[in-house]
Amino acid sequence: MALPRAVVYCRCSTEEESQADALRNQVLESEACVREQGWFLADKYVELKSGTTTKGRAEYNRLFEDLLTDKFDIIVIKSQDRLMRNVKDWYLFLDRMLKRGKRLFMYIERKFYTADDALITGIKAILAEEYSRELSKKINHAHRRRQKSGGKAMLNSRTFGFSKLPDGSLRVVEEEAQIIRKIYEYSAAGYGSRSIANIFLSQGYVKRTGNTLTATAVGRIIRNPLYKGVMIMNRIHFDFETKKTVKIREDQWIYGQGTVPAIVEPRLWDQANQAMTDRASGFCRGNYKRGSAQGIYQLSGKLVCGQCGKPFYRTRRRGQGDRERVVIEWKCGNYLERGRKGPEGCDSVHVEETTIYDILEKVSTRYYGFGQRERDHLLNHGMELLRKSLGEMPMKRERERIKGEEKRLAGQKALLLTKFLEGVISEKDYQKKDHELEKAIMELKNKEDGLKQRGGEIQNLEQRMQKIRDRLENGGMEKAAAARMLEDVREIRVHEWKLEICFDPVKIKENGLAGERVSGDFAIWEDYPFAPETARGRYLDRRKIVELIKREPGMTTRKLAGEMGRSVYMTRNRVKELVKGGYIRFNGRGGHGVWEVLRELPHKEESIRAGGL
Repeated sequence: MALPRAVVYCRCSTEEESQADALRNQVLESEACVREQGWFLADKYVELKSGTTTKGRAEYNRLFEDLLTDKFDIIVIKSQDRLMRNVKDWYLFLDRMLKRGKRLFMYIERKFYTADDALITGIKAILAEEYSRELSKKINHAHRRRQKSGGKAMLNSRTFGFSKLPDGSLRVVEEEAQIIRKIYEYSAAGYGSRSIANIFLSQGYVKRTGNTLTATAVGRIIRNPLYKGVMIMNRIHFDFETKKTVKIREDQWIYGQGTVPAIVEPRLWDQANQAMTDRASGFCRGNYKRGSAQGIYQLSGKLVCGQCGKPFYRTRRRGQGDRERVVIEWKCGNYLERGRKGPEGCDSVHVEETTIYDILEKVSTRYYGFGQRERDHLLNHGMELLRKSLGEMPMKRERERIKGEEKRLAGQKALLLTKFLEGVISEKDYQKKDHELEKAIMELKNKEDGLKQRGGEIQNLEQRMQKIRDRLENGGMEKAAAARMLEDVREIRVHEWKLEICFDPVKIKENGLAGERVSGDFAIWEDYPFAPETARGRYLDRRKIVELIKREPGMTTRKLAGEMGRSVYMTRNRVKELVKGGYIRFNGRGGHGVWEVLRELPHKEESIRAGGL
């Protein structure tokens, strides 16, 4: 007759967390109990994290899932409160355990759980939960009392400018403190967060973590009262009932004056923050919306102002005529920080993202594009590869690989636990490595869940293939070619009327597609098609009208509108402006006659500076 299969679940309680050997002793006691009962030990579930709920308890959750398998018959625990101190979770666990025919043995009481114990164990679960609730209240109250009485500052060891000593006190890291003082001095002098970050980036400065100072980090440092010796406490609170961390109202915050050593003088802190506030009020004028998505767009770092050399940044605004329409524009960073006027401002043009991509698609078609025959061949070949790829179900192989990797990591966890129980490694090292392995296993499970969701997408293969083909035929290949070309572009300089697309000579040389067509330090100049409602767009329309009537003096307004791709109403207004300015006139009457150009339009820049015509 086969031996009953048992597993042990061990978890240290909140009050035992500070005892290094408490968990190890509990595991040894559980194993001894299994041996004494003559059972076979099938697995061990050892939890390092205490808590009243199952959230974040990886080993408990693994045990809860394994209840659905035929892996074991008996669960051995020290006492009921080691499993959980939450009434709802207790009954959920019992329900699944009993339905699957498992048994629960509590070795402190030397007895199995039975149906007769339902009432008393329920009462125990309620009492345990109430104990945890009261303990949580006491801990939170102790925290607030310590904060009010000026106890030790609760900062993590990575707080910039400070280091934590073994006794819990803080000391200033002078090297970092010098950087912090410079940040406040730069801010008070009028430099923005991005400019300050660029200064330290150009100097090659990196933090102790090896990361550079970002504009976001600089802004947080400037706004943090910690650096003038004031620590704000009691801003968040763990709510026992909801099991969530909630924000506390600002009027209940606790300000610890002198809780930490000051790095900057209060006067300098105030000046830097006031300057930052003043910049923000001007910086966020109009429709510009500040963001923190640096470098995540294809055009990030590519667009450069042709006037001042500063990078362009992505902004959003509502359409003028249609408030529901969102317009994505790129604007000079100098303009965003200092505006158009003044010696340090910039009056560079704004460019729309969709228009830039339209230009790039045209350029890529010219230099990277394919003939119709090549296009059809590549499209058909790509679709066949995709059909074969989808048809062979590569996700099945990926799932098998993930299962194998999960099994390997589970073996490492078991070996790690053995070494911990044998005293080969310390609890701290065990906890760190176990957390890493658990994180890796969780990532694999997330990938596996994603593959399961994608599995349903394989159905209706031909229908999906047709949708993909339609997308590629209707501009998909052009967009792909533009994105590929953008990898070879060093920068795109935005001038008043044109875009200068500058290619990286090294990448051009390595590129097999465009390498035969272009070489060296290559740049392409493209006219920017300004929108007709802008001053530059109106000028371009007028110039186009003059060119058209020079070529065909008898053109009607309707034909002019068709040639320009504008409405008849808009074209008629541009014609009236030219007539009123004395640049053209109509020789004839009743709609019969020809147009005559009286004088040439002024230079583009002169026309714009003069406010048009």
